[in-house]
Amino acid sequence: MSPIQTHELPTPVVLVVDDTATNLGLVVDALEGNNLRVAVARGGREALKRAELVQPDLILLDVMMPDLDGFETCRLLKANPLTCEIPVIFMTSLTQIEDKVKGFRAGAVDFVTKPLQMEEVAARVHTHLKLRALQKLQEAQNARLQEEVSSRKQAQEALLEVINGVRNVSNAIAHDLRTPLAELRSRLEVLILERRKLGDESVLTQLETALADVDRVIGIFNALLRLAEIDAGVQRSGFVACDLAAIVSDAVEFYQPVAELRSVTLTLAGCERLAATVDPLLIAQAIGNLIDNAIKFACENGEVAVVAVKKGDAFEISVSDDGPGIPDAQKPKVTERFYRGDASRGTPGVGLGLALVKAVATLHHGALTFADNHPGLVATLTIRSGDAAAR
Repeated sequence: MSPIQTHELPTPVVLVVDDTATNLGLVVDALEGNNLRVAVARGGREALKRAELVQPDLILLDVMMPDLDGFETCRLLKANPLTCEIPVIFMTSLTQIEDKVKGFRAGAVDFVTKPLQMEEVAARVHTHLKLRALQKLQEAQNARLQEEVSSRKQAQEALLEVINGVRNVSNAIAHDLRTPLAELRSRLEVLILERRKLGDESVLTQLETALADVDRVIGIFNALLRLAEIDAGVQRSGFVACDLAAIVSDAVEFYQPVAELRSVTLTLAGCERLAATVDPLLIAQAIGNLIDNAIKFACENGEVAVVAVKKGDAFEISVSDDGPGIPDAQKPKVTERFYRGDASRGTPGVGLGLALVKAVATLHHGALTFADNHPGLVATLTIRSGDAAAR
C-alpha cells in the first residue's frame, strides 16, 4: 500500500468504531501504516463521546453493533453540531441496495464492504480525507473572505460618514452665506447705478467685476444646495408627467444664440414626443449643462448634436461635440464635485456642472456616461420615467 499523502497538513485523525477486536486491529494497523493517527471506539455510544472529544477528520463506522447500530450512531453524529461535519464511512457486510440507501440517508459519505480489503479501505479513506481537507480549506477561505468583506464594509461606511459630514458642512455654509451674498449683490448693483448716473467711470469697471465674482460664488452655492436637495431625495416631489422631447427642444433653442456667438452649429434630432414622468426643471438644467459644456469645447465652426430617443423603458439624451474630448483616465473623475480636467483649465466653471447632471441621472434611476466621438465627446444622460423606475 502506498502511504496517504497529507500535503504538509497536520496528520489526520481517523476514528475507527467496531465491536469486533479482530476487525478493529486490522483497520488500525492499516491506517497507522499509512502515517495516520487513529482513535478507537468499541460501540456506538462510546463513538459519540469519542467523536466529540477527539474531533477526528473522518470516522470509519461499523454498522452491526449490539448497543447502538451504525445507522443510528451516524444519525446522532449528524444531529450534533460538534460532530455533524465529520465524514462517515460505513464498514458493513450488508450489500442490499436498500441498506446503502438507508446509510446515505443517515448521513454517510461512502461504504466499504466486509470482509475488508485494506487496499480499498486505504484508498477510500485517502479520498475522503482529501475532500475533507479541501472542504476545511474552503471554509477557512470563506471565513477570511467574509471577514474581509465585513472589514471593507465598515471602512466604506466610515468613509461615507466622513463624506456626508463634509457635504453637510459645505451645504450648511452655502445655505448660511447665500442671504448675505444676495444682499452684497444688491448693494453692488445700487453702487453701479449710482456711479453710472454720476458718470464716474473710474471705479465702474471694478464694481462690475466684483458683481460678476459675486454672481459666480452665488452660482456655486446654488449648485451645492441643488445637489444637497437631490442627495436628500427632496426633489422627487417635483416629478410630473411631461413631454421630455419638448424639454430637450427648449434647451436647444435657449442655447442657439450662445452657439451662434461661438460659430458652432447646434442641431437636434430624435422623437417628436417622449411622454415621461420626471422633474422637468432638473432635467432641463442637466441637459443645459451638457449643451453648455459641448459648446464651450467644440471647435470653432464645429458642430454640437443633440439626440433624444426612447430605448425600452429608458430615455437617452446624447450631446456630442468635436472638441478635445476627455481622456479615458479622466472619464470616471469628471462627475466628481469640483473636479476640473486638463482641457477645462482655461474655461469658466468650478467643476459642479457634470456632478449635478450625474445627481439628476441618479435621482431618475439612470446614469451619465461618456464615449469618444472621434474627435470630441459624446455625453449620454440616461433616465427612467418615474413610473418605470417604480417598477
